[in-house]
Amino acid sequence: MTNTFIHRRDSRNASSYATVGVAIALVLVLAFWLQAHPFIVAAFAVLISPAIWTIFANTEAFVRVDDTKISWKLGSRGDEVDLSDIDYVRARTSFDLSQRVAVFRHSGPKLHIPGPCLPSGRLLDEALEARGIQVKRLF
Repeated sequence: MTNTFIHRRDSRNASSYATVGVAIALVLVLAFWLQAHPFIVAAFAVLISPAIWTIFANTEAFVRVDDTKISWKLGSRGDEVDLSDIDYVRARTSFDLSQRVAVFRHSGPKLHIPGPCLPSGRLLDEALEARGIQVKRLF
């Protein structure tokens, strides 16, 4: 019997605040110091609005692996799969160093675990392999 693996992430953390703060400062510099056209300023403001909303809503993301199932949740969306129903898990790291994980099941379509739910490194791979799940890692 192995320990339950849990990775949890809040959207309200120091890096989120710093990133949004820098983005807002850049929009203000565009608007007032560089006197950019209002359409340009509005376009950049629209681009940072999802990040501001994520902090405001405090979206929680987690992935949990125990001896019977794997489950994940991002905001109001989530899913769970019994470990006995998993054929294999494909994990890959993109060129932008973001991770993508897909769970291939014996029955039904494959399921993708959202990026914010995933831990950095190969911690999820190790937790799944400790429970006898085959993990195919690409890159």
